[in-house]
Amino acid sequence: MKNKPFDVVSRHFFLFCVFLFAVGPLMLLLMNAFKPKEEFLTSPFGLPSKITFENMMAAWTEGQYGQAFINSLLVGVATIIIVCISGGFAAYALSKYEFKGQSAIMAFLLLTMSVPMGLFLVPLFYVWQNLHLMDSLFGLIIIYSGIFLPFNIFLLRSFFIGIPKELLESARVDGCNEFQVFMKLMVPLSKPVFLTVALLVGLWTWNEFFFANAFIQSDELRTVSTKYLAFVGSFSSDWSKVSAAGLISTLPMVILYLFLQRQFIEGLTEGSIKG
Repeated sequence: MKNKPFDVVSRHFFLFCVFLFAVGPLMLLLMNAFKPKEEFLTSPFGLPSKITFENMMAAWTEGQYGQAFINSLLVGVATIIIVCISGGFAAYALSKYEFKGQSAIMAFLLLTMSVPMGLFLVPLFYVWQNLHLMDSLFGLIIIYSGIFLPFNIFLLRSFFIGIPKELLESARVDGCNEFQVFMKLMVPLSKPVFLTVALLVGLWTWNEFFFANAFIQSDELRTVSTKYLAFVGSFSSDWSKVSAAGLISTLPMVILYLFLQRQFIEGLTEGSIKG
């Protein structure tokens, strides 16, 4: 009992530190995005004395964010479609069938998830040059699909395992082939986890910087996550515009997550519980 006040204080102090770690950078970004450039140089961590939208407007026009948003949406939607379709079929086969080499496939998927993404850069760069896929959104979509598939196959598979085989057998008895069983039974029952996969892939593709910066050189093809580089120089940087660009890049995904966070968490928890 004597240690109870200390436990409460220590617990709340830890939660406060986590809150600052998670929200602090976003709040700093928000303050500096609407702060005059002169004030940013003198007080980078202080509240703005007046709110200005000059940084936001300048970052949007100079960074060509309109085209960048289109590019990111195109890459994100295409990757989501590829991952959901191919990952769904793969997870269905790995969860409802037993075949030779199944364990090897699972081990290979697990291995690809454990390898740092940076190790793929050099071989991909060499192959993409030979295939003329450098500086191409299509090439970037293929890379993202390959990177995000293994984890999402595991996530979908863990959910599919929890669906009783008796439901599938009854559908087959009613005359459904395997494609119809998947589309008319598995997909409707798995909407929460498919939505979670779509959100995860959408967030990852929107925020991914490493491969987008390495494989896209043309300004008109750059995605949102790389556009702030327009304001970062070798000898000097416009940090007010960098903050505004960061806010422009972050805000859409934050708003999307706030609207869909319940479905996102439900899909993750249902997949982990059923798996």
